[in-house]
Amino acid sequence: MSGRLSGKVVLITGASRGLGKAVALGFAQEGADILVNYVRDAAAAEATATAIRQLGSRSHVIRADAAQRNDIRRMFAEAINAFGRIDILVNNAGINRRGWFQEITDEDWDMILDTNLKGPFICCQEIFPLMIESGGGRIINMSSVASQYHGPKTVHYAVSKAGLNSLTRVLARYGAPHNILINAVAPGQILTDQTRDEFESGAVTPLLDMTLLKRGGSEDDVVQACLYLADPRQSYMTGQVLAVSGGAYLG
Repeated sequence: MSGRLSGKVVLITGASRGLGKAVALGFAQEGADILVNYVRDAAAAEATATAIRQLGSRSHVIRADAAQRNDIRRMFAEAINAFGRIDILVNNAGINRRGWFQEITDEDWDMILDTNLKGPFICCQEIFPLMIESGGGRIINMSSVASQYHGPKTVHYAVSKAGLNSLTRVLARYGAPHNILINAVAPGQILTDQTRDEFESGAVTPLLDMTLLKRGGSEDDVVQACLYLADPRQSYMTGQVLAVSGGAYLG
């Protein structure tokens, strides 16, 4: 299958639904073979893999907790065994739990930070030797505009994503000598299967009013940003955070 990513192997964490699934399908449409990671919903992960195969790309499903080092090591080993290499890693797995500052428990804090920040750190640490051995690669971290406007009901989430932005920039220094380009995408209010209720109920309206464009974004807006960062024709961009947010940060 021809396309911008023809012949590339991509591993996407949390790819069974939402933005992870959208990115997986978007990359497959551009010719990439996709390793679909999930941790809970096996049926959803298999459905994503089936959709990828229908687009003409190979796909392999791997169950692993992308916040646990042993699972991550096993995930990468299974990926290499299945497809021989990993050219692009998308650290997409993430969770959120809304709550005011005084309501956040130690357990809430640890769960969010482990999944959203510690997990991508371990994934990067474990994949670096593999990418160095193969001559380089791309890493895309899925951040959030919450890291930039510091939402009041997502304290731990905002901190985790701000940390992910910093991790992206720091690791870009380590990756540069090895041709490993590391960037992040920071979506704003994006309509997905997970946010549809908020859009339909009007709960996101105050947040949309904070954007310059005064509307929400689509999954494809995020997919296109990820494709740009993954495109082999783009080889001079690293350590950057692309906000796909309708100008929310500027607003």
